[in-house]
Amino acid sequence: MSVKRGVATSGLNPSLVVVDHKSKLNVFKKFMIAANVLLFVSVGCAMGAFASSSKSSDVAPVPSLAQLDKILAKSIKQSNLPAHLVPSLTKIFENQNIQGSAYLRSSCDPYIKNAEALNPVPCWYGSVTATRTVVIFGDSFVGNWIPALNIAGKKLGFRVAEFEFQGCPSIFVRPGPPIAGFDLNEVNACINFHKNLPRAVDKINPFAVIAASSEGSADDTRDFVTILRNTFDALSTASNHPIRILLGTGPLLTETAPSCLASHPNNINVCNFSYTSGSAFGTALAVDRAAISGASVHLIATYKWTCLNGVCPVVIGNLDVYADADHLTIPFSKFLSDVLEKALAPLLNNLISK
Repeated sequence: MSVKRGVATSGLNPSLVVVDHKSKLNVFKKFMIAANVLLFVSVGCAMGAFASSSKSSDVAPVPSLAQLDKILAKSIKQSNLPAHLVPSLTKIFENQNIQGSAYLRSSCDPYIKNAEALNPVPCWYGSVTATRTVVIFGDSFVGNWIPALNIAGKKLGFRVAEFEFQGCPSIFVRPGPPIAGFDLNEVNACINFHKNLPRAVDKINPFAVIAASSEGSADDTRDFVTILRNTFDALSTASNHPIRILLGTGPLLTETAPSCLASHPNNINVCNFSYTSGSAFGTALAVDRAAISGASVHLIATYKWTCLNGVCPVVIGNLDVYADADHLTIPFSKFLSDVLEKALAPLLNNLISK
């Protein structure tokens, strides 16, 4: 059995396996405690970079893919921790709310309030005056894109309805063995979330539905794509067939980025993630591509925004890309808002009410 981002598959019978958010948070805190100790004991001259506290609102979005590629090329070669890292490692250590899941409110967070899975309601972002709505749904990887999507929605003129259940897989897999790390209430809440989300989405009548990708595994491409297609089918009705968009998968680091950066402030290159076409991540990208025809989706290959020529730096420019091992920081998500807007515009342009 192979496990990737909350989805486990074994042969033709996918089972529901969810990463425990609480345990992940505790592990992350331990990582950052260790990083903080290392920070004050051994970093020395790099202290200014750790203590920097630039506001995420100061981050200007990168205007084009061409410009982003130039920044990526320089960032891959960058060896020293930037003097003004955003967010700073100290801020990450002191404040867990530096990734997009922090945008969730208790009124629309079924992970915090499991009963909400019986009647899912969205958090709202984007344009408050728009009449057209885009739905984004899934697990905590939805949070990677909410800061950027909020900005893009305002500029393109659509509302964003966010349905996020941290740890509950984006695709509607059939429940199997007990879910590792979830108690029975959380297991049932995840099942209920999948069961009741189509009704909640139907009430909104969106013109587009976006899924944040969960990685498939090396031997389950066909099954993953089939389940993804069935999930999108469940979110369509006889009268409403929204545009299907898949935000492609991103890297899963072997170590949390902040702890690695704290350990190697003068050699941050060692923290960069590398992959080949035959690696697990390369296979996950192939799964994404298979979904274009297999699940009838429009794929936005987001890995191109964080990786170049098989290398994915954990610091891009002066931005800390990851809050942990795979979740984007809010500043970096905002940095990508223009490129996300440009990727969405051709798909949505003819249907958006401005």
